[in-house]
Amino acid sequence: MKIGKIETLLNAEIERRGALFAVLLDPDTSDDLSLMKTGVLAAENGADLLLVGGSFMGNFNLSSQVAALKKAVSIPVILFPGGASQVVPGFDAMLFMTLVSGRNSNYLIDEQVRGGVLVRTLQMEAIPTAYQLINSGKSTAVEYISATLPVPADKPKISMAHSVAAELMGMRYVYLEAGSGAEFPVPVEHIAYTRKSTDLKIIVGGGIREPQAAAERVAAGAQIIVTGTIWESKKDAALLKEFASAIHIRA
Repeated sequence: MKIGKIETLLNAEIERRGALFAVLLDPDTSDDLSLMKTGVLAAENGADLLLVGGSFMGNFNLSSQVAALKKAVSIPVILFPGGASQVVPGFDAMLFMTLVSGRNSNYLIDEQVRGGVLVRTLQMEAIPTAYQLINSGKSTAVEYISATLPVPADKPKISMAHSVAAELMGMRYVYLEAGSGAEFPVPVEHIAYTRKSTDLKIIVGGGIREPQAAAERVAAGAQIIVTGTIWESKKDAALLKEFASAIHIRA
């Protein structure tokens, strides 16, 4: 599958800036106004892209929310789906993900088969992405919904082996995820092993609450840092700018 416009843009910006800052908006935990305010605030204070999605997403207004958000910001708005039912029109692109760290066939292939036809029908750009859950110190929503076990935090070579397999299967990005509200972020060793062993673009999210933690993961090889839960309680422009400055290692 050819690389699309948004993936090309992200790759170019990673090359230019060293790493990118993504803010995750969860429609399940935000009303329309709050989601819009957080997205605009992030875009105005250093975020390079917005991810929209979550593990459950029982939200029937997603299309209209995305349409309004896209009118208000100039950065890419990308779907971060928890399943095929979340594939709706309006996004600039989506992370077409496979939960490679789990052994639940529903998230290895079933949802992908259901969603693939929708993606093609909508002519939505899909970015092939391996999704890995890494143990964060407590059970997370995505672990519960997916009915899969995360990779142990002290076993970075296991996540590396999954990343290698994903690359050989043709995926171009890997998302190392500690989960929403994680107690601890993805350990830097997991990132470093995957960076040394693959050419995948590495996204890291979950439990990153301080700019220093973001910087440490960029230094280990992360190319997109995702924060989300923190912005549900903090609408802090200065902190957003601090994250952006920590992540953007090149001007």
